[in-house]
Amino acid sequence: MKVDEFVATHDGVISRAQAKQCGMSDDQIARKVAKKEWVRRAPGVYFVVAFPWTAAARVRIAAEFVRPVGALIGVAAAWWLALGVAGPHPIVAALPPGSSRPKPAGFTTVQRDLRGDRVLHRGLWVTTRALTTLDAAVALGREGQPFLDRVLQQKKVGLDELRVAQSRHLGRRGSGAAHRLLVQAADRAASTAERVAIALLRGGGVSGWEVNLEVLLSDGREAVIDIAFREAKFALEIDGWAFHQDPERFISRRARKRALVADGWVVAEVTWKELTEQPEKVLDEIRRTLAHRLAR
Repeated sequence: MKVDEFVATHDGVISRAQAKQCGMSDDQIARKVAKKEWVRRAPGVYFVVAFPWTAAARVRIAAEFVRPVGALIGVAAAWWLALGVAGPHPIVAALPPGSSRPKPAGFTTVQRDLRGDRVLHRGLWVTTRALTTLDAAVALGREGQPFLDRVLQQKKVGLDELRVAQSRHLGRRGSGAAHRLLVQAADRAASTAERVAIALLRGGGVSGWEVNLEVLLSDGREAVIDIAFREAKFALEIDGWAFHQDPERFISRRARKRALVADGWVVAEVTWKELTEQPEKVLDEIRRTLAHRLAR
């Protein structure tokens, strides 16, 4: 492949090794740099100034710098794998322990044993989806749990895969935080969203509710209501977390809702976004619904 074709399909980024594979000599590379047509963005990695300076170019530079033994990790890897993060920052790449390379500018490198958990995706080495999801969730801080839930809901990775990756990389930096995020994602009885809803009810002085109430439906099936006001026959369902992650459960949940309504229950569904961004509105609607139901 010619150099022009290569850089056009690689966001304007090329390494010295790749340039030589395209037939360029060291002198030709040096002339490109001297003419300021190419800018060295990391040792042995260049950016062609005729191309726009994009997030993809930044990520490629980091990945080429650690090639062939390293990989992108965390948020940058999640972005490259299209796992649903807004951007690739911070850009972090991992090298095997004991690696000695010049400190690059514009991104961070860490020494870490990836234990084989890396894959070649769209031409770049990144950590596997499971390990990437865990690392990115930790790096995202407060946004980590919603991110983890979205990845699970969209079935981009499974809970069992996450558990295996977590056990294989115990002791790494962020391992404890990743464990806590996994526990919350897998905790059916007390998901983060349910805990927020419970805290909202308690803080608003709303009483008379039960968590995970089991009811026997008229058709003989049993249903578990996330938060139930038994006397008012008012069911509050908290949507959006890992327990409700696949299409079959989504359909089953809708069928259960119809059965509850047929048995005289009123069902209100509340999302994580509503709980965190419009808590007073949610609380007001709950109070008004209770008042109507209890006044019957």
